[in-house]
Amino acid sequence: MVDIMITGYLLKDIFKSYTRAQIMFDLFFTSEGRMFGEAGYNGSIKIGNFSENFFSNNIFFNARQYQEQWLAAAERVLSNGKSYFLVNVYDPDMANFFTSWPCSVIDGTVYIQNQIIFADQYCLSDILSFQTNLGEIEFIDEDGEKFSTWQTDLHAMQQFRTKMRHLLA
Repeated sequence: MVDIMITGYLLKDIFKSYTRAQIMFDLFFTSEGRMFGEAGYNGSIKIGNFSENFFSNNIFFNARQYQEQWLAAAERVLSNGKSYFLVNVYDPDMANFFTSWPCSVIDGTVYIQNQIIFADQYCLSDILSFQTNLGEIEFIDEDGEKFSTWQTDLHAMQQFRTKMRHLLA
C-alpha cells in the first residue's frame, strides 16, 4: 500500500480526521423556550450526520442539572460501557415518563437509541443515580423490524466528556 501525500499531509490521516468528524457526538441546549405552556430549553443531539431537536422542561431540572447528568452519563459510558442521557425530566410526583437516549458500547462502537422511561416502572432516584437497568440494547423488535439506532465511537464520547467538563468547570 502506498501512502498518498496532499500538501504535506498523508491522505489516510486526512480521512481519519474526516471520519472522526462524521461520527461525532454532541448534546447541547440552543436557547430557552416554551412547549405546551412549559418553560425550559430547546436542545439538539448530534450523532454523526444525524441531528434531532428536543425540548427539556425546567420543572424539575435546570440547565446545569441536565448538563451534569450528561457529563455523568458520558463518564459512565466510557467506564462501564452503558448509560443513558436524560433530556426531559419531570417532577416524579407528577411524571408519567422521562425522555432518554440510552447507549451501549459493543466492540468499541457506541450504539445510541431514543427511549421513553416510564415513571411507573422506574424510580427517579434510581434513574438519577444510574441504578436503573434499562436492559440490553436491542436492534430488532419481536416482529423483525429494526429499531432506530445511531452509532459513534469512543473517541467522540471522550470529546463530549471533555467539552462537558470545561462547560461545567
